[in-house]
Amino acid sequence: MHSLLITLQNFEAFTLPGNVISLFVDLPFLFCSDHGFDCICTLAHLATVSSYVVCGGTYWYILLQTTLQFAFFMAQWEEYFTHVLPHCAGKVIGVTEVNYSLGILALANSLIDREAFYSRPMSAVLGEAFGRQLPIFVRELELRHFLMTGWGIMSAVLMILSIRRVIFHPRVAKPSYTTVQRLKQQVNALSKLATPFALCVGGFLIPPTSVRTRYLSVTMGLAFSLITKKMIVYGMAKMAFAVVQWDAVPFLLAAIWIRYDDRLTREGADFVLGVLCFWYTWRMLRWVHLTIYQICDRLDINCFTIKKRKIM
Repeated sequence: MHSLLITLQNFEAFTLPGNVISLFVDLPFLFCSDHGFDCICTLAHLATVSSYVVCGGTYWYILLQTTLQFAFFMAQWEEYFTHVLPHCAGKVIGVTEVNYSLGILALANSLIDREAFYSRPMSAVLGEAFGRQLPIFVRELELRHFLMTGWGIMSAVLMILSIRRVIFHPRVAKPSYTTVQRLKQQVNALSKLATPFALCVGGFLIPPTSVRTRYLSVTMGLAFSLITKKMIVYGMAKMAFAVVQWDAVPFLLAAIWIRYDDRLTREGADFVLGVLCFWYTWRMLRWVHLTIYQICDRLDINCFTIKKRKIM
């Protein structure tokens, strides 16, 4: 039933919201609401995929989450510097096709025994004849771990390509710049990735067996969502994005505490992350509220309705 509901959600997500919201909301808020919801919806995709491959409580889950959310941040980071948002591979595969594919995948997973299917070793998946041609470590990998390794490699390639596009983009490395000026701008662009990268490191600092996966995932996901929203809005407003985002500090301090304090129990670690969940929820709602108010005031628009023009 869960997979069937996810199927409907994926088909609906790219069919209705954009068309419906655009009828009532001014363009700046259509953009912000769409991408802002995408930031938090990464957690829904994580929960869905992890339910397929049953990777909760392991570093595989942390790998899945950090690569997804870091890659999503990098897409907004690329737009911040190049004014181009990458959203497709070539002219055929884009976000809509991917979302519909996820819906089909959810439907297929609702018809199988997921744990039994994804926990099979690759030697059983590929067959004995073909399996012999592969290295031993690949043959012994479970299907779920093989797929997540492939996901990690694909994400790494996409991130490297994103970095390449940004640091060599004319807006960053202008032809008129000297070598030193060009290098300075490239380092400045890369420095904006410091905080999300630190969040990824913080996620791996916490042993998955020391906490409940849900607590770690939601806390880190909310922190990622908040700084990604800032990148989106600051890019629209042509504002500077600070290298150090202080909103990430509470999570990083908690990660260090949980990692190195042997006296902290699992229940205590869960409590710390639970408190941070509420903290990040409040911080995000507070920041969004202030941002909406400032945008409305600056552009003289309403948030949820199109403001009527004054008749002169």
